[in-house]
Amino acid sequence: MKTNLSSFSAVFLAAFAFTVASASAQELIERASDPNAPEFTKYEKDNSRVDPDYYTIKKDSIKVSLVSVEDEQVIDYVQLQENPAKDLASALVNIDSIVNVASKVWAIVEANAPVVNINTKYATAYPQGVTSATQLAGWSRPKSYTYSFYAENLYGMVMIDCKYKMSFTYGGAYKGKGKFLTGVAVIPTTVTAGWGYKFYMNAAVPDSTIANVGTDTDPVAAMQMKLSWTMKTVLKEVDGTSIYYVEGNGYFEEIASPFKKKEKQIEEVKSAAPLLTPEKLF
Repeated sequence: MKTNLSSFSAVFLAAFAFTVASASAQELIERASDPNAPEFTKYEKDNSRVDPDYYTIKKDSIKVSLVSVEDEQVIDYVQLQENPAKDLASALVNIDSIVNVASKVWAIVEANAPVVNINTKYATAYPQGVTSATQLAGWSRPKSYTYSFYAENLYGMVMIDCKYKMSFTYGGAYKGKGKFLTGVAVIPTTVTAGWGYKFYMNAAVPDSTIANVGTDTDPVAAMQMKLSWTMKTVLKEVDGTSIYYVEGNGYFEEIASPFKKKEKQIEEVKSAAPLLTPEKLF
């Protein structure tokens, strides 16, 4: 049964708080001020031997749930960092060749905190030759899918609690043709981790997974994003990956996840095969 940190046994929490307070204050100060400090302190290592259940992730408690789907009112969930729009009259634009001119691999959460300037990290799917969203017309309002991620330890305490938005803007056209994508991003809205736990999340959009699922004369951009997460304690590391698929017409689907027992797994999705060997993608 899920037990929130705030509702766990008062006796246990009091005892645990006492042991945390008894940790070397100097050690904690040095760790906070030293960027090269070890990931886990000597205190955490010592305490894990005394109370291993606290530092052990219960694998069957890990869940990612879709919380909501909504249309954003504004596009400022990301800040587009693109080359200034230029006159395309003399530029060579290949409408049926689709490219990502923004981020390909980026960190989202590092050691329990959203990375700095995460709202400038995103992917695009534009016609080759287009360098800015302003060179396309007919963009929709951004659409967001909000997910909840959490995991418990062996006591049933929620040690990782994160919410993030998978957002994108779609429908951009070049001279009335095609449906393209911009601002494809993952934005963490809340990240909470228990003492002694570290949470990381990263995104990747390999070029090999960007495609045209329309026609040569009226293309529809498609993109896959690999979202990887890692939970660490001094005792163990647990990793996982989900694959999100989005099209320029607004279609969105989570096509692979370690939590989908009755649906397609990543190994079964032919178009996602390149994501199984990321070292060969870039």
